[in-house]
Formats: sequence, structure tokens, C-alpha cells
Amino acid sequence: MIIRTAMRRAAIAAAVTGLAASVLASSPAQAAQPAPAEDKALIEAARTYFAGENAITVDGGSTAANATRKAQDLEVAATFRAVRDDRMEAREQLHGINELAGVRYSAVDTELTPVGRARTQGDTARLSVREHTQYTFAGSKDEPYSYTVRHNLSFARSDDGGWVLSKIATQDGPANLSTPEKLDPAELSAARKAAKELRAGAAKGEKITDPAKKASSGTGVRVAAAYDYSAMVDFATKHATPVPEDNVPYVRDTNDCTNFISHALKAGGWERVLGWYRSDSAWWYTGNPWPLPRHSWTWGGAPNWQRFARDESKRVYELSGPSSLAIADVVQFEIFRYSPPGQPGHTMMVTDFTSDWMPKMSYHSTDTLNRPLSEIIAERSTGEKFWYFRT
Repeated sequence: MIIRTAMRRAAIAAAVTGLAASVLASSPAQAAQPAPAEDKALIEAARTYFAGENAITVDGGSTAANATRKAQDLEVAATFRAVRDDRMEAREQLHGINELAGVRYSAVDTELTPVGRARTQGDTARLSVREHTQYTFAGSKDEPYSYTVRHNLSFARSDDGGWVLSKIATQDGPANLSTPEKLDPAELSAARKAAKELRAGAAKGEKITDPAKKASSGTGVRVAAAYDYSAMVDFATKHATPVPEDNVPYVRDTNDCTNFISHALKAGGWERVLGWYRSDSAWWYTGNPWPLPRHSWTWGGAPNWQRFARDESKRVYELSGPSSLAIADVVQFEIFRYSPPGQPGHTMMVTDFTSDWMPKMSYHSTDTLNRPLSEIIAERSTGEKFWYFRT
């Protein structure tokens, strides 16, 4: 989990229980199962919408423009029209921010896979889907950026008896990283300024992009010998997204970001430290079944990991800003209304750079591979704090 306290664990358990209850509420005795043709109609409408929405951040080209036009013309429920407008405007804002940061996409591919059958009750239908989206960077051989996320979709009967999209409930992590939100003027101005600064910083100085060259870099306060940074990056990129299948070699947490990064660090040579599971000086994973702790809080909790890595073990040291990041470094940020004020709520790793030296981040919750840091900073333009660590 991102933050491990008894109160937060209880809250998350309650939320998961409530979600399961709402998703599974339709039983054969309560709701009729639609014909396969209706299932197909629902998933095709959803594909049209998500493909067009995601294409907004792609530069030019008739394919992307046509996909967006189809999504804009798609009949949706009256209650969803304003939401659609805001979601699309948020992606238009992100496209402009990307341009300022020097990030451009030439293509996007969105796949939607049903998770189970659609469930209908009267004039409403529900369908759970898994979205896997991959962006191709323009004009370079950069490795693509991709993410995988679950959505619970709701549909309503239209006047002609068909189904129209009425709601999207994304099963994202607390950071909501796969769903850009529309920025108000002040937030948009701050995001644009941050994008310009990040691009200027990325162009300064030589970046450590080769894991083999990182072991001898810097002095800091790290007490460990050389780590295998290639192994860290290999683990993170191999297990970042569950496509074609979820292959993580451990038990996921509900919010899995710090757990995932800890396993990547372990793959590169970080040694476990035994001790009480709540202690900031311990760092371990056993995979024990409930009710035994599966891992120390420092292994799976963002603020706990930070206190262990920076303050207790001194395995990392803090950098002055994103322009100093190297391959396999760790970035954390605060999440308003989720993490305690002034403490991190999300953890991710630098697994690549764009051709213009923009760090690309991989993480879980949402499962993401090689997303440009500029997009993430733009979406946290309301004053949330970032931490940058040399590993």
C-alpha cells in the first residue's frame, strides 16, 4: 500500500468491500444477462470513446483526428455530456503542456478488453473493462509509453432503445494518474510554467542514462557498495504493466506503487533489514499470508520507505530537482487529501529518458511504463511536493 497505517488500511478495506458489493450487486436473480450482441455494442461504444479521447494528445494526422471526432460525435447520456467535455478539454490542455515540455506523440493504440459479462437491470447496464493504451513518441526511436487500468462503465437506455455511455468509474490509484483532470486557469498557468522549466532543466548537463555508468556516479551519503542498476530497471520495465498477463513475482498491495519499487530495488541488490514491521529501520518482504504482515511498512508505504531509505539506512540522498535525475533514481510526490500533509503518497522509478532527456517513469497504481515526468508534474500543479532521490 502507499501509506500503511491501521486507520488507512481499514478505510481501504471498507472501500474495496463497497466496490465489490456494487460491482457484484447484479445476480442472475436480480438482472437479466444481455445477449452477446448487446455486449458487443457496449464494448464498441466504449472503444470508440476511449480511443478518441486518448488521441487528443497525439500530434496531427488524420487517424488521430478521425478517432477524436468519432468520440465527440458518439451519442452519450445527457448526464455525461458535460463530463465528456471536461475530460476532452483536460487532454487538450495536456497536449499543449506536452508541447512546451518537448514531448510529442505520433500515434496511440487503445485496447479495451471486457472483464466478465455486462450486467443489465431495467434501463441501466454495467460493464467492467481493462484499458491498455500505448503512445508512440514522435520523430525518435524512444521506447513507447503505456499504461493499463480498469474501468467500471455505466450505460443508459436511449430513446431508440439502444445503449449510451452514462458514467466512467476508473479503478485508478489514489494519484489518479491515468485520468487527467481539467485545470483551472491558475493551475494551467502553473503547469505550463513547470513544463518550460522542466524542459530547460532536461537540456542542461550530461544525464546518466546508462545503468552501467551509474555505479561510480556521485558521492552523497550512500553507505552501500555498487548496486546493479540494470537489474532494477529490467525488473521495473518487465513488471510495470500486466500485458499480456500480470507476471509480478510477489503479492500485490491494494495500492502497489511502493511495494513495486521496493521489489525493483531488491532486484538491484538492496539487502533486506529485519526488524519490527512498523519500524523505520527495518525493510523486508516475506509474502506471509494474513494475518501476518506480508512486508514491513517501509517496504510498501511511501512515507515509511522515504524515512528508511533517506534517514535510517542512507541508501539514497535527495537531489536538487528533476534535472539531476539519473536512470533507476526514485521520485515521490505528495497527494492532497490522501497522504498526510508534507509526506509522499506515491513512488516511482526512472526507467528511461526521451531523446530530449526527459525522464520517463514506471510505477504501479496505475500500472505504467515509461511515462514522461513532465505529464505527471503537470497534473500535480496545485502545490503538491516532489522528492527526487539518487539511489
